[in-house]
Amino acid sequence: MARRTFPSAVLLMLLCSVSTPLYGWGSATHAYIAHQIGEQQGNSSLNELYGAVLPDVFNVMFGDPYQGQLWTQTHYEFMKLVEYAEFESDKALAFGFASHNEAWGADQTAHISSIVHPGQGYVVRKQNELAAILEPRIRLFLLLGGVSNVNTVIDEILPTVAHAAIETAVDLLVSQNEDPDIGRRLALAARTRGWSAPILLCKAYAADFAATAGTSEAVAAPLIVAAESEFRIQMELYGTLLSQEDPVAALAEQGADLASLLLAAELGIVVEIPADLMAETLNTAIELVEDDYAAELAATLTHVRAELESHGITKAAP
Repeated sequence: MARRTFPSAVLLMLLCSVSTPLYGWGSATHAYIAHQIGEQQGNSSLNELYGAVLPDVFNVMFGDPYQGQLWTQTHYEFMKLVEYAEFESDKALAFGFASHNEAWGADQTAHISSIVHPGQGYVVRKQNELAAILEPRIRLFLLLGGVSNVNTVIDEILPTVAHAAIETAVDLLVSQNEDPDIGRRLALAARTRGWSAPILLCKAYAADFAATAGTSEAVAAPLIVAAESEFRIQMELYGTLLSQEDPVAALAEQGADLASLLLAAELGIVVEIPADLMAETLNTAIELVEDDYAAELAATLTHVRAELESHGITKAAP
């Protein structure tokens, strides 16, 4: 199972892995939603924040044939983890975990149907708008870089680049406008997450993973533990980058290096990607979402809070 370390966790972690399931909202946005719901119900804990990003844990499993199945498990069979949570810290993590799901949680409004503009997920709609803007820029860049199969490369990477850029743009605006401390909180939540987080993941998903892969739980469980360990590192790094004085520049610089490596590893394309191109992509994404993301985010908060209550998923006692 090939694994790679990548510093810009949301913007570029999916760039050249076409089979990787797309995220919904970005990690900082999920953390913000969990924090707001927690505060509205008395208080919020760092375990809730980490739980809110944890369903995306298996996105780090680049190239693994079971990655998609595991992603589906955490986004649709999330109650498995909730049901295994016994202690207060585990229940806090499970509360955040449940807030993320794609069935009725935060990712539903990102991927399936926006609340403000129903019929298409907010991030998906914005992704399509951004892709149309980016296509000629990326095409020209690849042609000037000597890439021969430009159409194939664009078809494979453009939707993913656009999707990830939109998520990151919303994260950046949330960290700028709604909660300037969310990057720091996300980094701290990852750094201090409870020791039982990977154990809960194994209890919930190792058996199904093993059955699908035709192996044993003794083999599946360490793979889940390793994925969570890597994911935890990336969430801490991403939160730290969002906390920088100029987070766009920080993300662009780190991401440009990573994208060049991934293009070479995944598609065999050797081309140096300038940080300016990454920054331009992010700034364009920000322009596309800055006027309406806040309304969708507020509606999503109200929606997720009501769904958690209707499904009987409550916070641990303070």
